[in-house]
Amino acid sequence: MTDRHILAIHTYGAQRVKDPTTHEVISAYKIGYTSAACDVLLALYGAKARNVSSPQASYRYVQIDGETSVRHGYLLLDVTPQELAQAESVARRFHRAAVYLWQADSWRELPNGRCPTYSDPGRAGPGFNPAGLRAVIPVTGAKAAAVDGIRVETVQHSTDTTPWHWLLGDTYPVRETLKRHGARFSSKRRAWYYIGRELPEPIRALIADSTPEPQMSPELVALIEDALAADDAAAIPPAEDATPDRIQAAIEQVKSWPAPLIPVTSTSQKRELTTITQEFVGELTGSISGNVWCYGYAIHEGVCVYLSMGGPRMAAEAIRAKLSKGETVNCVPFDAPAVELTAGEGNSGMYAAFTQNIPEARFMTLILCHDLLVNPNYGGQSTTFIFRSDDAQAAAHLKHHVTELVNVPVFDAWSDYLYHAGQAAMLVRPTRAAGGIDLLTVTLDRDDWTRLITGGLNQGVITLPEST
Repeated sequence: MTDRHILAIHTYGAQRVKDPTTHEVISAYKIGYTSAACDVLLALYGAKARNVSSPQASYRYVQIDGETSVRHGYLLLDVTPQELAQAESVARRFHRAAVYLWQADSWRELPNGRCPTYSDPGRAGPGFNPAGLRAVIPVTGAKAAAVDGIRVETVQHSTDTTPWHWLLGDTYPVRETLKRHGARFSSKRRAWYYIGRELPEPIRALIADSTPEPQMSPELVALIEDALAADDAAAIPPAEDATPDRIQAAIEQVKSWPAPLIPVTSTSQKRELTTITQEFVGELTGSISGNVWCYGYAIHEGVCVYLSMGGPRMAAEAIRAKLSKGETVNCVPFDAPAVELTAGEGNSGMYAAFTQNIPEARFMTLILCHDLLVNPNYGGQSTTFIFRSDDAQAAAHLKHHVTELVNVPVFDAWSDYLYHAGQAAMLVRPTRAAGGIDLLTVTLDRDDWTRLITGGLNQGVITLPEST
């Protein structure tokens, strides 16, 4: 891709607006009024983009024909050197560009009236690596090949030894594929590697660079071998009486608390319904007809695990269909950048839907819950979530999850210990959410929770209940 460049153009996401010429409601990208972003888009797309801003609008709106690629509030474009020069010429006429070039593994803001040269945008610019993402070629309106995807480097001391293939680049989206086909992850080098004469075909298909695999220097090989030795040492199972530092620290922390700080949770088995808070967050957009409003969402590691919405039935069902197919939907607040909501690339059919239709008002409320939330996997290592209305309810719910997960008895009297120690060990932690949603992320690691229980018993923080 030496003759191509990747640009990121800031946007507040797609939004439904009225075309001032045709007076039809259309989908357009919301752009800052004072930056060069709008004019750069119009210049690069040519006839495939139209300025549909009304004279009274506080933002500028651009309708784009063809595909778009939006990541974290930025439109990704694949441009030629000539198109890049054109974008630079436009950006220089504005006080700020809000257009960024991916160069030397970092984003650089285009020259503008405030800074006549390329500059580091810091936290004001994109914060992601575009490797493995597909930008759009503006002249055709179609998506280009993946941006400098996964590359491989091979280590082999001699022809008699088995080579090691290091897989570098944006491997996170395909980590499950790598794991499934025999690759391992080095925590020291923060990279995946595969040991074998040849890479399995599914892994080779992920490699974007087809140039010959480079050989590493002996010095780098020595450093990697030291890192692997440390990884292998860390992978040795601990002795039965040993507890991981994180777990031990959590036990010691809870042990040091005065008894009144650990309240006694009610053991009542009475089932009660609790209202889930709903607050207006913004508008949901994604090439749909009709206005759909968001009343709360929660995101874990980039995946939307909870979404509450309301609007015309067909429009709400369109949002549901897009998420169920693994596509991206934008939540656009009125005063903040758009937020991407997705089930994750390649994931489909991951949501359970809870609906209420009001035919008289032609309005539908719809709540989508990720499968990890409604159907926890107690197979050994997974993640689930807890809606917290208060600490006592959350502790009781957590005790249920731990009981299903571990192979040792769990008693009601331990609920508060598990709740507080689990948070101290980062097995229970807050989830990024909006709209008044209080959602806890729970790591379902059987070994960690078992050690938390056995460690608490050994340290006398919890005790076995007396038999009656």
